[in-house]
Amino acid sequence: MTARRSTRWPGSRSAVVPHGGGADGGRSVGDQAELADRNGAAAEHLAAGRPDRAVIALERLLDDCRRLLGGEHPATLVVEGNLAVAFVMGGRDEAGVHLMIDNLHRRERVFGDEHARTLAARDAVATTHRLAGRLSEALWLYSRVAPQRNRVLGPSHPDTLTTRLGLGLTFAAAGDTAMARDVVMAALQDCDRSGVEHAEMLRSCLADLHRADTARSPATGTADVPRQRRASAAVVDGGVTRPRGRVGPSTIDIGSRAGRGDAP
Repeated sequence: MTARRSTRWPGSRSAVVPHGGGADGGRSVGDQAELADRNGAAAEHLAAGRPDRAVIALERLLDDCRRLLGGEHPATLVVEGNLAVAFVMGGRDEAGVHLMIDNLHRRERVFGDEHARTLAARDAVATTHRLAGRLSEALWLYSRVAPQRNRVLGPSHPDTLTTRLGLGLTFAAAGDTAMARDVVMAALQDCDRSGVEHAEMLRSCLADLHRADTARSPATGTADVPRQRRASAAVVDGGVTRPRGRVGPSTIDIGSRAGRGDAP
């Protein structure tokens, strides 16, 4: 979850893509390489902590993708999701959440309810709600996407572990550290059995939960669980963020790893 990977772009970089609509809907628009390069450049702005510059680049790119490829082309949906990420990372939470939810609905139509890219967007919305303190909304979405990712990707897939950790942190933020520990412990056990490289982060989170449970806030009686900072995220996959800090899952996860039936 901490390693940065190359920018993802749906399909082949050299593919010729049909026009998304209009009177000349059958004509091609040529190579997608330029659009992909612009998407990668915007992702670099996010990685470097320049969300305002990323927003400017992605807004222009999204307009071009919608015009050339159509509003529900997979590449358009990646750019749209990345723009939502940039809005949130730049402090424009309301705009980011609205666009993120719209993007999720379009992914549901295009890919289906349990496609890996749909689940990535659903996890992104849940994580955004959690970081904004909208815990009931986050809990509802995490509780839905966690079993879906478990079925589609497997219990120890990095994206599944990201969701399970997010669910645990949501329980902790709501004051139910016992449930949070159960969720994170179960994820750690699956992680250990499969040998994936996420055990250190899960153990760190579990230790923080144990400390929080024994050092409750005297004012509220609830556990003080560290909040993940937006600035701790690293950009991968052209807008997917993964943690660099010790505690917490990805800030946003849109355009995640290819799942079953996904493009390479």
